[in-house]
Amino acid sequence: MEGLHKIKWRGTYGVGDFMQALNVCHRYCYDYNLGQVNLEMHWEHDEDYIYHPKDPETIVERMTWIHEKYKEPERVLVTHVFNSMEFHYDDVDQKVKRRFEFDNDRYDPTGAPPNDWVFAEREWIKPEKRIVIWTPHYNKEQPRRWKRWLTEDDWSDIIELLRWDGWVLTELTYRTPIRAAYEQIQRCKFVVSYDGMWHYIARNFCKPHLIPSKEGITTYNTPQAYKLKSPEDMKEFFLPENLDANLKKMNDKAKLFKDDLIGSINFQRKV
Repeated sequence: MEGLHKIKWRGTYGVGDFMQALNVCHRYCYDYNLGQVNLEMHWEHDEDYIYHPKDPETIVERMTWIHEKYKEPERVLVTHVFNSMEFHYDDVDQKVKRRFEFDNDRYDPTGAPPNDWVFAEREWIKPEKRIVIWTPHYNKEQPRRWKRWLTEDDWSDIIELLRWDGWVLTELTYRTPIRAAYEQIQRCKFVVSYDGMWHYIARNFCKPHLIPSKEGITTYNTPQAYKLKSPEDMKEFFLPENLDANLKKMNDKAKLFKDDLIGSINFQRKV
């Protein structure tokens, strides 16, 4: 690892957090024409830590598995430091946190560096009549308030609106094995969810995605997603009289993001 640029990153229990780290490091390596960089993940627990007793794998196992699906995974050498206090905060609700550190100080450690990357060309397949959804209501801990302004009843109403003849509707949770979550999103036509959990998998496939959010961080994490700002808008989106026009909006936004992204990197297959 001597001579490699090193990026230290704060590890958490969230899949989106380590996928952001992977995306940022891959994009950094590509943009600056580096052969390889070292992503050093810092975890406040040991290697075998299980966040929830029903978790089918550790967060480290999840990260290792999905990194092999990335385009050019060899560009980013992932190493781990366990029981690390490098990025520890006593106040877990502190809003501004130092999340990473580039050894050359390339990016502000509290900021949002470029994070556009994709899965390998071989992973892109023709989507099926399949919808994937996840909500925050099965999480071990409640996400931030802005991620849960839809109630459990609101989400139940939306799920009922998505039960279409001839389509498969699949609901995921954090307890879903990462392979199953990945394959469901890989095969689907679009995703409906809150801002979190498996959203970077949808992003790296440039999937049409609907998210209830008013926040700029949603645009950073899922720029291909269509955002709505009220429970009423979410429910009206899938009413029969609105459906064709609204699905076109979702598809058009995702396609624009996909065309821009794969046009900016050496992507060998038309998708």
